[in-house]
Amino acid sequence: MTNPTYRRATAGWLGAMLCAAGAAPALAQSDSGYLKDYSQLEVRKDSKGVERRVWFNPKANWQSYERILVAPVDFHPKPEGTVQVTLGTLFDIRNYLNAGIPKAVAASVPLAKTPGPGTLRLRAAITAVSVDKSLKPYQLIPIALVFTAAKRSAGTETYKVKLQLEAEMLDSVTGEVLALAVREAQGVQVQGDEPVTLKTARPQLDLWLAAFQEEVASRLKKPAP
Repeated sequence: MTNPTYRRATAGWLGAMLCAAGAAPALAQSDSGYLKDYSQLEVRKDSKGVERRVWFNPKANWQSYERILVAPVDFHPKPEGTVQVTLGTLFDIRNYLNAGIPKAVAASVPLAKTPGPGTLRLRAAITAVSVDKSLKPYQLIPIALVFTAAKRSAGTETYKVKLQLEAEMLDSVTGEVLALAVREAQGVQVQGDEPVTLKTARPQLDLWLAAFQEEVASRLKKPAP
């Protein structure tokens, strides 16, 4: 028999979630709240045909920027490890991005150490929503974990791992938002109770790094003299 106190707590939690959902209609189910505004994001394909949700400030003068200040990749919300996705794995993945993003950006534009005129600021966070469509509505897990390896049995059934990155580019002096992007992993999977590791996610992370490099190069490319 279910404990009455537990039932009341669960009902209260569900009510709070429903109220929160009703109070923020612009926030899609997959959005973490890391970015200030998701309402203008549009689904577009990059040069590789991969869909992502992006917005570029139509007033941005990209040619006036010559350097990029790359902030360390963050987690949003605070990560909580699980048996299949340990905190060690989460930090391994973040460290991989922290090493790779500056290299990807520097391939096209010099890096900056401090804010200043002509300097962009790039912020990014690993985010996700743990939603398994096989769950019943009251079992939906809210924004709580960076990754979700949906586990329904101890067998060899394959499950999708949700991995999402949200990023923005700002003027490092004024703070004006110049670009927003949300990318979700495609094709990352595990079997049964198999743990998620850096090796599991690395192919997707490498695709993201290549996308960063290409996006920066295309936006800040100087016109031929």
